[in-house]
Amino acid sequence: MEFVASIFENVFRPLKDFFAKTYGYVASSEYYMEALEDEMNELKSKRDDVRRMVDAAERQGLEATSQVKWWLESIDKLEEQVALIKADYEARDRLQVDQAAGIRVTYRLSKKADETMEEARNLKERTFAKVADELVQVRFEEMPTVPVVGMGPILEQLKACLGDNEVGIIGIFGMAGVGKTALLNKFNNEYLVGAEGINVAIYIEVTRNYDLSKIQKIIGDRLGLSWEKKGPKERAVVLYKVLSKMNFVIIFDDLWEPINLRMLGIPVPKQQSKSKIVLSTRIEDVCDRMDVRRKIKFDCLPWEHAWELFQEKVGDALAHPNPEIRRQAESVAMKCGGLPLALITVGRALASKRTTKEWKHAITVLKIAPWQLLGMENDLLVPLKHSYDCLPNDKLRLCLLYCSLFPEDFSIFKEWIIGYCIGEGFIDDLYTEMDEIYNKGHDLLGDLKTASLLESEDEEHIKMHPMVRAMALWIASDSGTKETKWLVRAGIGLKEALGAEKWNDAERISFMRNNIFELYEQPRCPSLKTLMLQSNPALQKICDGFFQYMPTLRVLDLSHTSINELPSGLGALGQLQYLDLYNTNIKVLPSELGELVNLRFLLLSHMPLETIPNGVMCRLTLLQVLYMDLSYGDWKVGTSGNGVDFQELESLRRLKAFDATMQTPAALQQLAQSPRLAGSTRNLLIKTAAGLKTLELPSSDLWKNMTKLKRIWVVTCADLEEVVINGPDVRPENDLNTLSNTIIRGYNTVPDEEQSVLPDLESIILQGLQKAKIMYKGGCLQQLSSLFIWYCPGLEHLISCANDESEEPLVIIEAFPKLKELYLHGLPRFKSFSTGRYLLCFPSLVSLKVIECPKLKTLELSAKDLLEIHGTNEWWNTLEWEDDTEVKERFMPLFRPLR
Repeated sequence: MEFVASIFENVFRPLKDFFAKTYGYVASSEYYMEALEDEMNELKSKRDDVRRMVDAAERQGLEATSQVKWWLESIDKLEEQVALIKADYEARDRLQVDQAAGIRVTYRLSKKADETMEEARNLKERTFAKVADELVQVRFEEMPTVPVVGMGPILEQLKACLGDNEVGIIGIFGMAGVGKTALLNKFNNEYLVGAEGINVAIYIEVTRNYDLSKIQKIIGDRLGLSWEKKGPKERAVVLYKVLSKMNFVIIFDDLWEPINLRMLGIPVPKQQSKSKIVLSTRIEDVCDRMDVRRKIKFDCLPWEHAWELFQEKVGDALAHPNPEIRRQAESVAMKCGGLPLALITVGRALASKRTTKEWKHAITVLKIAPWQLLGMENDLLVPLKHSYDCLPNDKLRLCLLYCSLFPEDFSIFKEWIIGYCIGEGFIDDLYTEMDEIYNKGHDLLGDLKTASLLESEDEEHIKMHPMVRAMALWIASDSGTKETKWLVRAGIGLKEALGAEKWNDAERISFMRNNIFELYEQPRCPSLKTLMLQSNPALQKICDGFFQYMPTLRVLDLSHTSINELPSGLGALGQLQYLDLYNTNIKVLPSELGELVNLRFLLLSHMPLETIPNGVMCRLTLLQVLYMDLSYGDWKVGTSGNGVDFQELESLRRLKAFDATMQTPAALQQLAQSPRLAGSTRNLLIKTAAGLKTLELPSSDLWKNMTKLKRIWVVTCADLEEVVINGPDVRPENDLNTLSNTIIRGYNTVPDEEQSVLPDLESIILQGLQKAKIMYKGGCLQQLSSLFIWYCPGLEHLISCANDESEEPLVIIEAFPKLKELYLHGLPRFKSFSTGRYLLCFPSLVSLKVIECPKLKTLELSAKDLLEIHGTNEWWNTLEWEDDTEVKERFMPLFRPLR
């Protein structure tokens, strides 16, 4: 019996339970599905409670434990399984219940629901001692570095910023290839890794088109955060909470645009905080737009360090070179402009060169087609081109390319570039005033400087780094595939221009600053837009018909050449907009000039121009800029003058900038009475002007329309007896009022916007005036910054005061409140700056130059800002100080002897 009972218990009962459960899966499937849903609802409720606790912990800078992460992930997976079971269960309704297939499906789904319910029950019963832990952070990571040269000073600046609690955001800017990344890697490794007081240092290479989520992930990974299924905003909240409790240093390398710290979740370091954000960029403006507190300009290497780096990369070839190879190698290294990437690339390319001729060829290649040098394109020019590609518009790109037409390492006058660009159409004339158009041009050049593509020489000049110029010429030649598209041979000593066949495909040509003496071929240039031949002083002849086949030419510069006539065929240049004949020997303009009906710029200054055919000027109806100072001035006004009728000038209704030479008082008066011409006049040369005896500044009616006049140059006016300063006299509110027994005259405190007469006059030149004296009747020349007086033998005093009946012992005169430069040359009778009891005060004077003024024995003037006095030792040693030790001690250190 026991045996039978055992069989029943171990065999038949399990079979009974199995069949009962199997039948139950089929008969009670709905029960299993409902039970599963109830179990999952309870599990999800617990999951939501745990997730809220995890979120709260993460906001406090903690991180979920690994067990909790696994538990939450398991529930998410279980939810997906339940959804599939429910979907399959609903789909089974499409089958007949009494069909075998339907029974099998029902059984399988009920069984799966039962098993899943058990799994859910097990997860629900799990408990946790804690849901979150402290973060496991990677505090520091060393970055791969390369040996660097000459970075010590900037590293020290960065180190100083690290310890300056007043500086939160530090910006490093400089051109591509200068070594910003190498600098930051070295800074990270040497100053941040293991630094005391820094909890975490994170280096991020941002690059163009950065992804905010990827940056957040890099930071989160370093902080030990994980945030699957969190959006950028949620991540930002977590990052902000965590980083706010730390002293952090985050390095953003290679930024191309401002990065939104708030959206990333990075707190801006406050004052007295040890946290720092360090960024590097090619674009200075990025620093400003990110509120950088300390900007550091990363310049190219000085020569000593540049030569050291170049020698290192060339290697054995310069270990024991002959003197000639060394000279050639130094020339090559100098052409790299101190740019480390260029020194490395060129040095490696020339490491195998062993002969002088090979090195000379390398110099030629760098001058003409540097992209042909091994490795230059991929290793140097392509990285530089990223800066070009990132410029916001084509105007800036074309403006940059235009700068490459000038010689290497040339100081470029900004207004040359701007004028060319206006002529080519890069800078439009939507503005009504020429000053506004030029200001737009200055703004474009400023943007290129900010992008580290141009360098500032001074306020008026820019330079282009040799490697940026190489990059620009490479781009202009379609990445080197069309070498004559931009035919640039500027400043390389050419004695003859390239053959006419080389010009055929050219769009821009620059042979400026060479020694070309003749152009004897007629090139055919159907696509040529710019031709720059200026500064070829030996160039005397251009063959007739030279311009016959240049139908698209817009810009032509022949300035600073010795040509004495323009060739026939000039009228074929129907699209020409810019013509520069400055400082040529041309005496007669051809009638064909009148056919250049699209001309907007005509520069005729500093040339011995004697004849302009009648009817030429009035045909140039689109002319906006006409420069004719120290040039033609024989304008006919009524019966006065023998040349072109002044009315031809008045017909130029679009004229916005005019530099004029006037040779008769009648022409000068006619100019003054023409609101359009007078309002356009910037520089005025008054020459000869027989019968002109008095010139009054600034109150005369002669000047009331000349609101843009910047310079007055009066030369060889033999009849001129007086230059009179006469204007409103307003006493200044300054420290001179504290002097006792003084009268102060001249300083005009009327606001600049109310200065209606000569408000922009900056310079006066008086030259070769035999009788002239400067008479002072009151007021001042408010904006005058420079005064040059040359060869005026009758001048005894800089200012002679007229009709002053004051009995006060001292009268202080401020006739030139903003004068910075005073130049006195060839004044044999000049003996003092003012007369009698008058003291001339120069509150802004910086430089005084005195040459060939033998009778000037004392320096009786007030000039508190004076920095330098130039003169000969012979003159200086004859000065008399009259025992005034204070004045002598004040002026002695300022003397700069002329040699």
